[in-house]
Amino acid sequence: MTTPALSKQSLGTGYVVATGVALSVALLAHAVSMAQLSVTDGVILAVGLTPALTLVTANYWLPMSGLDGEQIWTAAEWCGGGVALFTVINIVILLSPLPHSSMVPSILASAVAVGGFGGMLVGWLLELRRSRRRLRQSNDVLFRVLRHDLRNDLNVALGHLGELQREHSDRQSSVGAPGTHVCKLSDSVEALIDTTEKARQIAFAFDADKRARQPIDVVPYVREQVATVERNHPSVTINTDLPDRAPAYADWMLGVVFENIFENAIVHCDDTPELYVTGAEREGRVVVQISDNCPPIPQHELEVFDSGTETPLHHSKGIGLWLTTWVVESYGGTLSLHSAADGNTVRLELRGPTRLDRLWEWLQSRL
Repeated sequence: MTTPALSKQSLGTGYVVATGVALSVALLAHAVSMAQLSVTDGVILAVGLTPALTLVTANYWLPMSGLDGEQIWTAAEWCGGGVALFTVINIVILLSPLPHSSMVPSILASAVAVGGFGGMLVGWLLELRRSRRRLRQSNDVLFRVLRHDLRNDLNVALGHLGELQREHSDRQSSVGAPGTHVCKLSDSVEALIDTTEKARQIAFAFDADKRARQPIDVVPYVREQVATVERNHPSVTINTDLPDRAPAYADWMLGVVFENIFENAIVHCDDTPELYVTGAEREGRVVVQISDNCPPIPQHELEVFDSGTETPLHHSKGIGLWLTTWVVESYGGTLSLHSAADGNTVRLELRGPTRLDRLWEWLQSRL
C-alpha cells in the first residue's frame, strides 16, 4: 500500500493547525510561568488564545471554506506572514529602551496569535475574492459563447437544414431517407437553440441585483402558463385551485419559472399528462404546487437536485430545472421536488409582502 503524496491543501492546512497548536501552547505556558496572573492578564491571554484555538480547528473548516488547495496554501502563507510580522514587532518593542509595564509580555504574546489569525483571514478573503472574480469571468465567457457564438452558428445550420428539407420535399419520404434525417437534425438544432435561450435567461437570473423585485400577483402568471399549455397541448388536462390574488416578491422572470415547471412535467411524461395546480397564501408566503400523474422522477435526478452538484456520473436532464431554482432563490424563495409512484409534485414558495409593504400599497392606492 503506497502513501498518498502530500498536496498543497494538506500542507497548508497542516501548517495552519501546527501554528495554532504552537501559539496555544506558548500562550498557556506564558500563563503558567507568571507568578501571579491578574484578571487583566487573563483577559489579554484569552484574547490571544481564541484565535490560536481557531487556527487549531482549521483542519475542519478551512477545506470547507470554498478554496482549493493552491488557495489554502496561499492563506497559510499569509498566516505565517502575520506571525512573522508581529514577532518582529514584539522583538523591536522588547529591545527598545522604553519603560515596559507588567502587562506588556501578555499583550505581546497574544498579539502574535492575533497576527497569525489576522494574516490567514486576510489571505482567505483575498483568495475568496479572486475565486469569485474568476467564476464571474468564466460565467461571462460561457454565457457569451452560448448566447451569441453558438446560437449564431446553430441558426446558420438550421437555415441550411431548411434548404435541404425544401430540396427533398418533392421526393417521396421513406425510412432512412435524407428527408427523415434532415427533420431529426432540424429538431436537434432547435432544441440546442432553446438551450442557448435558457443560458441567456440564466445570465439574468445571476444578475438578480440589477432586477427590480417588488410585490406582484403570482396568479396571472400561473393562469397565463396554464392557458399556453392548453393551447399548445390540447390533450393535457389541467385542474386549478387558485386564489383570486396572491402577491409575492418577484419580477418578470416569474413567467420563466412557471414555463419551465410546466414544460418539465409535459416533456418528460410518457403518458398523457394530467396536471393539478394549487396556490395559497400561508404565513406570509405564497405556495404554488404543480402535481402530475407522470412516472416518478429518476432517483439520480432527485439526488442531483438535492445536493445541488452535478458530477460525471450523476447529472440532470437539461438546464431548465437549474434555471428555475436559481431564479426562485434570487427571490428569497425555495423550490422542492417530491416524487411518488402516482406522480410528482413541484412545490414553490415565495416571500410575500410584509405589513409595511401592504401599508405602502394602501397609501399609494389612496393618493
